[in-house]
Amino acid sequence: MSIFPKKNFFLVFDSLLPSKHLIKFRKFVFFEPFMGNDIANRGRLSHYGSTERKEFVKALKKIRSETELLLEDVEAYHIYMAVKQTQKVPGDIAEVGVYKGGSAKIICAVKGEKSLHLFDTFEGLPKVDDIDMVWPFYEGKFAASFDSVKEYLKNDHNVFFYKGVFPDTSGPVQEKTFSMVNLDVDTYESTKKCLEFFYNRMSAGGILLSHDYITTPGVKKAFDDFFDGKSEPVLETAGSQCLVVKV
Repeated sequence: MSIFPKKNFFLVFDSLLPSKHLIKFRKFVFFEPFMGNDIANRGRLSHYGSTERKEFVKALKKIRSETELLLEDVEAYHIYMAVKQTQKVPGDIAEVGVYKGGSAKIICAVKGEKSLHLFDTFEGLPKVDDIDMVWPFYEGKFAASFDSVKEYLKNDHNVFFYKGVFPDTSGPVQEKTFSMVNLDVDTYESTKKCLEFFYNRMSAGGILLSHDYITTPGVKKAFDDFFDGKSEPVLETAGSQCLVVKV
């Protein structure tokens, strides 16, 4: 199947049976052809007697009641801990791929006075190539209201929004350094451009975290290609993420 009929098929299928509803049924093998190899249940976060984890789960439940969050519980916790543990690292925080603001809300809960720079088209995926074609990805998927996201995060301080295709919107942060960057851009080309922009702007000890490393071939290839020959290993985490610590 060529890429264009495949895109059209995914778009029609997703309009009839929206992925935000079907995602909860990933454990059933029937859906594997539509969702790549991602047939895991939502990764639940074990408490192990940790008060902090219990409090995080409560806060996460509240965020899920307020907005749509397309992350497993353990993936959300990875973002939380990456921000918390890089407090001592100089630099701002960035997220590319904001969607409806749920992961940004997690970051805001623990970022302190650091600035958070949020980049998104707010019109969905701008481009999907053949390597990226795993359901439910197609151009325009994951669109979200810019005004609604700004309203949702209006009470969080030092949060800056940049609407458009990254890195075309990167001008205001060209001279910034970063302690933590969260990527959720889904495709090879977008991931590659993000890595090219942020890598040399990361402080030593800073963390690059990305969603969809396991589930999306384009994201995995972008990370593996970019870090091939570099000092930093790409660490596959629980859920579908990967993590890199800048040396």
